[in-house]
Amino acid sequence: MNGRKSRQEIERIFYPTSVAVVGTNKTKGTVPCDILENILKDDFQGIIYPVNPKERSICGLRVYKYVVDIEDPVDLAVIVYPSSVIHMAVEQCGQKGIKSMVIISAGFREVGAAGIERENRVKEIARKYGISFIGPNCLGVINTDPAVKLNASFARKMPDEGNIAFISQSGALCTAVLDYAVAKHIGFSKFISFGNKADINEIDLLNYLKDDPLT
Repeated sequence: MNGRKSRQEIERIFYPTSVAVVGTNKTKGTVPCDILENILKDDFQGIIYPVNPKERSICGLRVYKYVVDIEDPVDLAVIVYPSSVIHMAVEQCGQKGIKSMVIISAGFREVGAAGIERENRVKEIARKYGISFIGPNCLGVINTDPAVKLNASFARKMPDEGNIAFISQSGALCTAVLDYAVAKHIGFSKFISFGNKADINEIDLLNYLKDDPLT
C-alpha cells in the first residue's frame, strides 16, 4: 500500500470532523489516556468518540464499547490498543466505513517476525476496506490550523501555529523537536510522526505538504 496517495486521502487525516479514539482508557499518564486528553485539551473543533469495551464514561464523554456502535459517521480513528488486537480494531473500522486511521501502537515490524506478521495482517485488512493510515508505532499527528486544532498524539504540548511542517519516522526525535519548539515558541503547520510507514509514507506526506496553503 505504498503507492502514491491522493491529496484527499491525506487531507482526511488532518481535517476530520469526528475522531474515534479506539482503545483509550482512564489511566492517567498512559498513551491511550494521553491521546484522548490531548485531543480534548487542545480544543479539537469536531466530535470525539472514546471507544473501550470496559468503560462507560471517560473525561465526561460517553464511551462506546466498539467503534461499530457509534451511531454517526466517523472521519478518523486513532487506535491505541495493544498490537495483538489491532487487526480486530481495524476490521471494525472498515465495517464502520472509516477511511482514515492513525495507529499509535508499537509491537509491529520493529520487533521482528511476529510483528511483521501482525503488520502485514493490518495492511491486508486496510487494503480490503480502502483505508489509508499513518503508523503503526508512531507518536501521532498534529494540525495547528484553527479550523480543526487536532492533536492526535501523545506529545506533552501542542506547538504554536506556524508555516513549517515537520515529519519524522522517529517518535523520540519528534518529542525532542516539539519540546524545543514549544519552549522557543516556534510554530508548525503540521507535525507528523509516521513510524513504520506501513501505508502512508514520507513521499506521500511531502507530496501533500508541498501544496498545503498553510505550509
